[in-house]
Amino acid sequence: MLDVSFFALLRSSDFSPAAPAHRKWQRIGSIGCFLLTFLVSSSVCLGQRQNDPRPAPIDPVEAVQQARALVSDMLAQRPDQNTTNTGRVTIRDAAGKEREIPVRFEITSTPTGWESVYETLRSAGSPGGTKLTIIHAGERPNRYELINPAAPGATNAAPQVLAQDQIMAPFASSDFWIADLGLEFLHWPKQRLLKKEMRHSKSCDVLESINPVPVPGGYARVVSWLMIERPHGIIHADAYDARGDRIKQFDPKSLEKVEGEYQLESMEIVNRKTHTRTVIEFDLGDKAAAK
Repeated sequence: MLDVSFFALLRSSDFSPAAPAHRKWQRIGSIGCFLLTFLVSSSVCLGQRQNDPRPAPIDPVEAVQQARALVSDMLAQRPDQNTTNTGRVTIRDAAGKEREIPVRFEITSTPTGWESVYETLRSAGSPGGTKLTIIHAGERPNRYELINPAAPGATNAAPQVLAQDQIMAPFASSDFWIADLGLEFLHWPKQRLLKKEMRHSKSCDVLESINPVPVPGGYARVVSWLMIERPHGIIHADAYDARGDRIKQFDPKSLEKVEGEYQLESMEIVNRKTHTRTVIEFDLGDKAAAK
């Protein structure tokens, strides 16, 4: 659902549009693509306005044109510096039992776009070593490379390049799918703007993305609330299967002001089908950034 930078993960990072490099947006902590670039760029008030006037309906032709322009703008965004950060993925199962996985996030700018890396770290309950690299190249298709922990005694596991029917699968057994971390829904061919409305006190474009060939059990449709203000942070998103049932919902959570800038502290995805939930939390105090 989300790219997410399912979503760009890492600590706070400056993002700028491909054109005016002197403009900088407020730093955000995010999770990989699903979410580094496109999550939340400014303070989000959790109270929603209740009495805003209903906006006029959007002309169908205009709805498609506006959607294409919005998606094109989002996919053109690139980081202007490399960053690394750590955090944790907390998974709650249907019975309410939780387990925690430490994770390292990394974002790297490249000549043709940027890369986001999600890597699980060794802990008492996990061997670590799962590494997902998402290579973004503007409007060209994402490339997903996955390394799973090597078998005992084995070394130098080779990355597996994932096909489209392999990315609707969990990352490290969490509710975040690989497609989420890559914001794959932005690459689907059918996009249209449903409406403009307030959500969490932010003016949003409500984007509908249609997957023409969904894999069994995967996303067929995603509806996302994107801030009209650049960089169009994701305020909320719902994912639906081919039957029209809502199976996932995504929400950015706590924001914290660090050194005068707002950073995303955590984000949550709920799987309504399995009754499970995953929260990704970022270590905002981590100041290590690769230049």
